[in-house]
Amino acid sequence: MVFFLLHTAHGKIDRVTITHKIKTLIQSIRRLSLRTKIIIGVSVGVVLSYGLIFGIPKGVSFSYSGETCVRQLTLAPSISQSSKESGYDVTLVDPVVIGGATVASLKTCFEPTDAPVVGTTRIATAPFGGWFAAKQFAITVDAPPTAQLTDFVGKTLPVTRPVEVKLSQADEVFSYKLKIADDSVDCAHRTSVLSCDIEPLELAQGETFDATLVRFFKDTEVHEVGQGKITTLRALTLVSSSVAEGQEIFEKPASFSFEYDKPIETVKATLKVKNGETFEPVEVTTSADGNKAVITPKAELKRSAWYEITLQEVDAVDGSATPAEYKVLFSLSGGPKVTGVSVGTSGVNLAGSITVSFDQEVTNVDSIQKLVVVSGLDARVSKSGKNIIITYSGAARCGNFSIQVKKGLESQYGVVQENDWTFNSRTLCYTVSTYGTSKQGRALNAYYFGSGGKTILYTGSIHGNEHSSRLLMNNWIDELDANVQNIPTGVRIVVVPSVNPDGMAANTRTNANNVDLNRNYNTSDWKQDVETVNGDPFPGGGGSAPGSEPETQSLMSLTSSLRPSLTMSYHSSASYAIANTCGASPSLAATYAKLSGYRNMTGVSGAFTYQITGTYDDWICERLGLASVLIELATSTSAEFSRNKAALWAMARS
Repeated sequence: MVFFLLHTAHGKIDRVTITHKIKTLIQSIRRLSLRTKIIIGVSVGVVLSYGLIFGIPKGVSFSYSGETCVRQLTLAPSISQSSKESGYDVTLVDPVVIGGATVASLKTCFEPTDAPVVGTTRIATAPFGGWFAAKQFAITVDAPPTAQLTDFVGKTLPVTRPVEVKLSQADEVFSYKLKIADDSVDCAHRTSVLSCDIEPLELAQGETFDATLVRFFKDTEVHEVGQGKITTLRALTLVSSSVAEGQEIFEKPASFSFEYDKPIETVKATLKVKNGETFEPVEVTTSADGNKAVITPKAELKRSAWYEITLQEVDAVDGSATPAEYKVLFSLSGGPKVTGVSVGTSGVNLAGSITVSFDQEVTNVDSIQKLVVVSGLDARVSKSGKNIIITYSGAARCGNFSIQVKKGLESQYGVVQENDWTFNSRTLCYTVSTYGTSKQGRALNAYYFGSGGKTILYTGSIHGNEHSSRLLMNNWIDELDANVQNIPTGVRIVVVPSVNPDGMAANTRTNANNVDLNRNYNTSDWKQDVETVNGDPFPGGGGSAPGSEPETQSLMSLTSSLRPSLTMSYHSSASYAIANTCGASPSLAATYAKLSGYRNMTGVSGAFTYQITGTYDDWICERLGLASVLIELATSTSAEFSRNKAALWAMARS
């Protein structure tokens, strides 16, 4: 030791000199007294021991995966203190207790208060934090654990499962977060694996995001471990289902299935039944069957009720999931229910068949004869698929009848009808007479309602291309048949829907002989050569002679035999009402115009810009002396029934 000090202080000296000095020192020590020798020996031992114990730092290896501790005897640990600027908290553990007092500790542990820095950090502990008996420690910190970034960077990941990232070693010092887009989640430690639950981020499925793994120390970001792109798995897609939105189910379903484009792992769903204005839960079990999510009620579902299935969460085997809740509203039918009848509430033919349609097939055929009751008709009842056919003949004209379906009919699925159903109707109340035939042999028909000495005649489509007048007359026939009770007593109403059926079929103003029928009547102003509605010459348009056409002859004969107190003739399309000035026609035209909103053009010069001769309405006045009102509808295609309804009835009551 002395040799080392001399060598260090003075440089190289020769061996002889050193040997001489050592001999001199030994001789001097020998001359000392024994007491002095003991004191010097003890002092040197104490100094050497102190130097060994407190002068040389004790090496400590920092641990990321557990405690950082070292075996070290420390006397009076309760008064031992360390430097606060060291970046570590020092804890003395494994106490030695004598007589209830802690006299020593056997282990010293170090916990970082700041993020550990790679390298060596010196820490001293001493009584009261002073210099005396200060024990030195040298903590060596290696590089922190590394993350296997390929566990998430460039990967396609499910949004329903945690992202797991392996570390090179367990890390109990740092915490980690995975940042994706503008949000982040904490990563739990599991030995040397980080588990980052990204489900709360509610990431869109089938899209690409920036992801960064960040290391933290006590909520303070230390640095980014790594970053890159991730892609989320494509969402689970519903392919088909056993029930559709708004569907009415007629069978008794044991379960409901929803098929997806991938194998299913878990299903979370509810079934509710509507009770009043609210939905109440129904007990079900859920299961995954291959690609299908299956919802099975625990008890048979009640009928005639609405239900709602909510697929709250469906997860695929690969970790993808449905993008949102899926709801479907449907109903369970009751027993067989009537959906339609082939006839109306009036105007039913005196012989034929009536079809009653149901929403589902009826199976208990033997019960139909008892449960389907027809009153007012001599009828036979049979079944065909979803229909019940009622065949009858010889019904009374304008006779009332009813069809009753009593409760008890059973569907093909065993569901029984719980309510009665009744339908009331009436056979047609008019008679049809063919008063002549057209040039091409088409029937000229007149419809008769009521009875009595007073007749009101309505005619339409004397010009074949004025379809609105024919449509209006057909609507008027339906109106009269449905409300025959409103026809005044003693009044007979006759309706001729189409005076010119050949022209109507060809969509021409003239008949099949190219004659304008409303220029063919035997009036004082009849002409053979007339004008078109455009004012152009129309040679022969008035016919070869007055009344030369079969349609004209037939209508003159019918009108002469009926001698109607009022004739209403319908044309289009000028929105006019014009009286023929005979009888009460002027006042009736005024009434009709007021009720329909058409202009009353009676006596107005120039109402039409073309020459008019040989008309039906003038013939009625000249030859029969009877009232007639000509109505020009507003269009040639629309019946305008609602506009004319009140006026039609007013004429019938005139």
